[in-house]
Amino acid sequence: MSIDSDKPKSERAVLREQMDASLHEYERESRSLLLSSVAAGLEIGFSFFLMMALFSSFYGELGKPALHLVLSLSYPVGFILVIIGRTDLFTEHTTLAILPVVDGRQRLRDLGRIWGLIYLGNMIGAFIFALMLVSYALVSQNITQEGFDYYGQKLIDDSNVALFLGAILAGWLMGLLGWLVSSSTDTIGRITVIAIVTFVIGLGSLPHCIAGAVAIFSAWIGGEGVVDWLELLRFQVIATLGNTFGGAVFVGLLKYGYITNNLP
Repeated sequence: MSIDSDKPKSERAVLREQMDASLHEYERESRSLLLSSVAAGLEIGFSFFLMMALFSSFYGELGKPALHLVLSLSYPVGFILVIIGRTDLFTEHTTLAILPVVDGRQRLRDLGRIWGLIYLGNMIGAFIFALMLVSYALVSQNITQEGFDYYGQKLIDDSNVALFLGAILAGWLMGLLGWLVSSSTDTIGRITVIAIVTFVIGLGSLPHCIAGAVAIFSAWIGGEGVVDWLELLRFQVIATLGNTFGGAVFVGLLKYGYITNNLP
């Protein structure tokens, strides 16, 4: 093993790796990309599954701040499954997929195909997982349906402006997460980075359009009417726009700009 193997990669090396990974996505068949995205939407649901299992065990036993902390600690699970498992998550690709476009190697309409397929697949996976979770809650003593309304209410409580700004921060963090994962040289380091960054998203209650979709679908399907279809649509549209803006602008465009301008 090289003595330099544990050193972090240079920013130029990370940009090259991100660019190569993104170009590979553009070359994939639509069916492959869609199926991988459905898998990611399903897998990220395990974050919400664990949150609801913990809610069912600790609600009424812990105060509100302690309960929020416990639920936030479980938030990274689905992200670890998705990112280490290398399925396609929309909020990673808000940063990744834009790089070949700003570099002139791909067109905007091709970016639309990538974003559209991944988002559609993630939504299908999130909806299927929500259906399964609600069905499980109906027959199991381990998940209480009260948790769906509790968390659904948290998602829709903020104003449109607050939702959008929070979603920008979440998209920014997800873009940085993809960058940091590429910089890491081992699996344990990557898992640690994923856990830290997504814990911050969970603790800050920042809107994530895919993980949040599992929760809001569950509240809509299995709750007591706290979340109606208009609130669901409001959350999804604002969270998606904010996540896309945060990842594409504050990570994709910004990092591409300063790294390429620093090249000799």
